[in-house]
Amino acid sequence: MAYVDEAYYSSFSGLITDRLLSKLEKATDQINSLTYNRIVGVGFDNLILFQQDKIKKAICIHADFMEQYGEYIDMPLSGFSAGSISVNFNAQKVNGITTTQEVINYLKQTGLTCRRL
Repeated sequence: MAYVDEAYYSSFSGLITDRLLSKLEKATDQINSLTYNRIVGVGFDNLILFQQDKIKKAICIHADFMEQYGEYIDMPLSGFSAGSISVNFNAQKVNGITTTQEVINYLKQTGLTCRRL
């Protein structure tokens, strides 16, 4: 179950129009992985409102990121160069999930990404 509904996503971003619910569900699954499934363990509704807000924003941004760059996320190359032209894919990879620094920053604010128990 996604932690973000269509209404929240539309008010926050609205970039995705096709198969929105399935993309939000996938983003939620990946956010759970980035937080070591601590959200699942505690229960989303049991988190404080501040944490819930940051998680929802992270899901929206991550869903947008997957929508825009999905075909490049799992490529074995991180960049390429041809002559004097060089292109690099600047993204963070945590727990096997590729995302943006903005998503990581939102999740760090929740205290759920620390590797300590």
